[in-house]
Amino acid sequence: MPLAPERAQPDFLSGASLHWQPVVDLASGRIEGAEALLRPPHGPPDEMLARIARENEWEGFTRWTMERALSDLSTLPALPDSFFAFLNLSPHQCVSSFLFSWRDRFPSRVLPVIEVLEEELGPEQTSVLLETKRWGFRLAVDDFGTGHSNISRLLDLPVDFVKVDRTLVQTTRKNDRDLVEGVVRAIGRTAVRILGEGIETEAQARFAGQIGCVSGQGWHYGKPVPIGELSRVLRRRN
Repeated sequence: MPLAPERAQPDFLSGASLHWQPVVDLASGRIEGAEALLRPPHGPPDEMLARIARENEWEGFTRWTMERALSDLSTLPALPDSFFAFLNLSPHQCVSSFLFSWRDRFPSRVLPVIEVLEEELGPEQTSVLLETKRWGFRLAVDDFGTGHSNISRLLDLPVDFVKVDRTLVQTTRKNDRDLVEGVVRAIGRTAVRILGEGIETEAQARFAGQIGCVSGQGWHYGKPVPIGELSRVLRRRN
């Protein structure tokens, strides 16, 4: 399949970086991966993302993300097990065929996971995501439970992970907790791996495990940090 033409990196990405937030196995507490999060040199990430959308620089941003992620991941210590690298790619570019050529450039034990929002994927994009999986990428639906996602639609997508939104993991009302547990357990009966986002306390970690999440992410386990700090954490904890 032909690759998209190369485009120059947008100038306003100069000085930007990725910070990495640990993802842990809830049963063992072992760090099994990390999510890459944009950190601009000035201002909040949302402002830079709005500019990228306004100037239609999604492809340049996606290429920058992949280059930066590969550079960062190459510095990690030797990993005894597979390590999931979660990458937030724009729905405008995450299904483009130029992504296929990047898969073999990742370190051998790093498994790249492309995060997408379910409501932004139509039939054509879903078809290309299937091709993306055949090239060795994992796929995750992000922010599940924010009002758009539904189980029947989810089961039609070729996903490996479902990331349950923080609002569901942090809920304290019994009726809401019962509903969340039912939904998560329904998904968990498939081969999809459930990850609870926004875990900030030990109580939320226990709740995530009780409802069927096998992985967790949030400040309880670690804030987003530069790759050097993540490397030090991995050496200490794994």
